[in-house]
Amino acid sequence: MDQVRRVTLVRSAQSIQAADRLPSNKGRASRVHALIDAFGLHTHMEIVAPVPMSDSGLMEFHSEEYIACLFAAADGRCLSHSSQDYNKDNGIHEELELEQFGLVHDCAVFNGMEKHVRYAAGGTAAGADALVSGSTDVAIHWEGGRHHCRRGKAAGFCYINDVVLGILALQTHFERILYIDLDLHHGDGVQSAFQYSDRVMTLSIHHHDRGFYPNSGGNYDEGKGRGIGHSINIPLRRGADDDTFSRVFSAVTTSILATFAPLAVVVQCGCDGLAGDPHKVFNLTTDAFARSVKTALGWRLPTLLLGGGGYSLPDSARCWTRLTGVACGREIPAAADVPEHRFLDEYGPAFDMATDATSMLNANDSETVDSAALAIKKLLESQSR
Repeated sequence: MDQVRRVTLVRSAQSIQAADRLPSNKGRASRVHALIDAFGLHTHMEIVAPVPMSDSGLMEFHSEEYIACLFAAADGRCLSHSSQDYNKDNGIHEELELEQFGLVHDCAVFNGMEKHVRYAAGGTAAGADALVSGSTDVAIHWEGGRHHCRRGKAAGFCYINDVVLGILALQTHFERILYIDLDLHHGDGVQSAFQYSDRVMTLSIHHHDRGFYPNSGGNYDEGKGRGIGHSINIPLRRGADDDTFSRVFSAVTTSILATFAPLAVVVQCGCDGLAGDPHKVFNLTTDAFARSVKTALGWRLPTLLLGGGGYSLPDSARCWTRLTGVACGREIPAAADVPEHRFLDEYGPAFDMATDATSMLNANDSETVDSAALAIKKLLESQSR
């Protein structure tokens, strides 16, 4: 009989409220945790409340200048002048300063930004710390997974890179870490942070096309210096379905385990590739994510599960609740009814856990996918000699 996994869910009322204010995902965290609780999954895990991360903690990765600008902007101040001497010229300077640090457009300043940043980072760090201490086998932080942010610049709805901070925390104990990114978008911020490292291998399975954000993650990205062969990308075309996704995940991770032999795993479970997501680029159901996470947990390595993209609130809640069930050994079938809870009316008309695929054409043929997986296998084998 398999040993029961010890699972920790990182959350608190305060961290959920902070995540709910993120403009790109307003109210998502409340819906995710309400559904987890409605299925009673919280009774099968230890609940750990995150501590907001300090400035010094954030600067383990991010630049002092970025953090200073981020929190000055969050507080309604500009770094270069006080509110008392504000004038048109200073206003222009402030706009340029915000643009320099990426705090415009998709990462515009919003009310509650500082709490969001500190809790997102603190939650992922809490999960990593639980794994380092050995108090848990799997740590889950669905409000984490902000994988686009760079050391000194916000990007792609990401004001902090909690993923990098979490991996850095894991590196204090684990020599080799595998980072897997299941988001529709390339995990560029994480790859960039570790592209020179041979202790972190990044695997990103994502959509890649001309003009598609973040315009990176082609199969030509392989890392740099000692990190050559440690940045693995699987760029998929439109319409990728569950079979395509699972096929490439299984093939590539089998090769990685054989050559890299990770001692800990981080999985970013961004679910904007679901068929019902507003992006409508991939044609996935939650089964693809459940299979991938079940496979990763089957390796019996300390594992950190994080959130990420996902812009249909009910489908994001469905997905991450199912993955929570997989982690704590209480799998929820897609046909299961959504239990009575305060957001039930958002799950109509079927009121079940299914996220159905559509008739979208899959532009990824099996020969091309298998060829890409084989090329990666050969690359990994050549690097391990």
